[in-house]
Amino acid sequence: MLEKATMSTLLGDRMKDLFSGFVKEFNAEVLHLVKNQLLEYQVEEYNRNAMVKTLLHRVHPMRLKDIYQPLFIQRGRKELYSISDIPKIERRIDTEHAKELFLYSQCITLIGDAGCGKSTIVRHLFLDCIDASFKIPIKIELRYLNDFEGSLIDYIKEKVFRFQKLATNERIIERLMSSGDFVFFLDGFDEIKSSIREKASKEIDDLVKLYSKNCFLLTTRPYTNVEMMPMFINFDVCEMQGDEIITFIRKQFPVAESELAERIIETVKQRDKAAYTSFLSNPLLLSMFILSYQSNAEIPNRKSGFYNQVFDTLYSMHDSLSKLGYVREKESELSKDQIVEVLKLFSFLSYNDEKFLFSVLYANGRLNFIKEKKDSLAFDNSKLLYDLQVNLGILKAEGVDLAFPHRALQEYFSALYIASLLEPNKQRIYEKLQEKYNDWGLLPAHANYYELLYELDQKCFLEYLAIPVFEKLQQMLEPDQALLLLSDGALREEFYSVIMKVAFELHHIITIPAYLTITKLRTLVTQGAQINPEDVSHHKLMRKAFDVELNRSREALNERLQFFRDFIETEKQTESAIVSYMDIPG
Repeated sequence: MLEKATMSTLLGDRMKDLFSGFVKEFNAEVLHLVKNQLLEYQVEEYNRNAMVKTLLHRVHPMRLKDIYQPLFIQRGRKELYSISDIPKIERRIDTEHAKELFLYSQCITLIGDAGCGKSTIVRHLFLDCIDASFKIPIKIELRYLNDFEGSLIDYIKEKVFRFQKLATNERIIERLMSSGDFVFFLDGFDEIKSSIREKASKEIDDLVKLYSKNCFLLTTRPYTNVEMMPMFINFDVCEMQGDEIITFIRKQFPVAESELAERIIETVKQRDKAAYTSFLSNPLLLSMFILSYQSNAEIPNRKSGFYNQVFDTLYSMHDSLSKLGYVREKESELSKDQIVEVLKLFSFLSYNDEKFLFSVLYANGRLNFIKEKKDSLAFDNSKLLYDLQVNLGILKAEGVDLAFPHRALQEYFSALYIASLLEPNKQRIYEKLQEKYNDWGLLPAHANYYELLYELDQKCFLEYLAIPVFEKLQQMLEPDQALLLLSDGALREEFYSVIMKVAFELHHIITIPAYLTITKLRTLVTQGAQINPEDVSHHKLMRKAFDVELNRSREALNERLQFFRDFIETEKQTESAIVSYMDIPG
């Protein structure tokens, strides 16, 4: 645990610089009080981030520095792809030290898929800011904006500076925030409700403009629109490579359990490289594999298999036999299947409410709703919540609220719920999803969710969601429609939103070559908008290049659509054959 005296030593020079300009404006007593409060806040936040509970360490918090495997980043997708079919190869950049990282830019966006380690990088950099006496870190979890009445700047002033008693005087707060001595870590833009995401994006832009001397780091899943913010440089979080995977595994075990760590490493080494790139290069999925290794040493061939294994492991770990041979009952007295049933429906409801952090009041409301709709489920809410937190570790406390250990688990159980429904109900839900995300730019922010749906419910996912979306894309790619893009800004923006965000991010559906040609098309559209209308020859050349890329994109989408339709037709024929077989008299 870091003490206040140590913090004062670490941040001494930084504090001196920070308050030197305040002396003439504020009296010494006020400044001394603010300085003390700021030090106490930093001590509390440092210790909060230094000790962590993870999927692998759920009972006793661990020192982050003991279990953290340094992750790498590289320039993001927006910068990587140009008009060339072959992406530039950007070197990997380590995230060891905040000071070195912010040499690339004062404003950085870290973009990564579910479980890639974005929030863990933020924790590590938060600690490094203090350890290296770089700047004073302030971490904001953006999901808290969902229930906050006010702007992001209001939130920082109210919930950090005033609530934490760092300062109550508005002039002092303004002077502090304008000083340039802070790093603002804005974690989890993708967890902001879609209805306020555009507003939040503008507020981040306002924050950066108003307090431009500071450093800013923002994290998000891909394609949430925030990656288009002009002042931020985008970086993708890299997958772990072979040696990093091995080191990660070793760091998760104490010396006394090194033999188990080496057995896991040996299992990983025996698998082909495809397993690395598909799953084990992701810290969350690798953690899930480690957790379930002793009960199942096989690496699943689908992402949903990891989530299934980890729930089975969490359940069995707390279902041990007593000396008399009786299975220890859960407080709620629900069976495993019943708990899964509750989790599926609760996850579906909360995910579609865009709730990733649940108050006890919200949780009770949704659990009561589930009991009303499911006569077979009877339980005491508080006892079930105790089971989910303490006995299973499938929920964790976040202050006075609750959350899944990782949002991906919520996505898994929600997808599992949809997959378990009868087909007419699935169709209605997929149609509702289309309506809800009618702004197609919102679809890719849920890419992990749709990937799980594709795995768990392939036929209905393709028939009722993917095909309708791609048919709309086909219409967008009709020559008469597409050529308007070079002259119509609104259509151009819609085209970019649809093609770039939907087509590529529905994993397993669009191929990389298709993505590259779509990227070329986007580049041509952007360049075409900048051409002087009087430059006829240039305009004709650009139109010709645009037409070539348009045809390639259309062919790629048509090919995928035909594949989907053929797949569904085959599935229907198989179902029909099975039904016919069952009707044969015995």
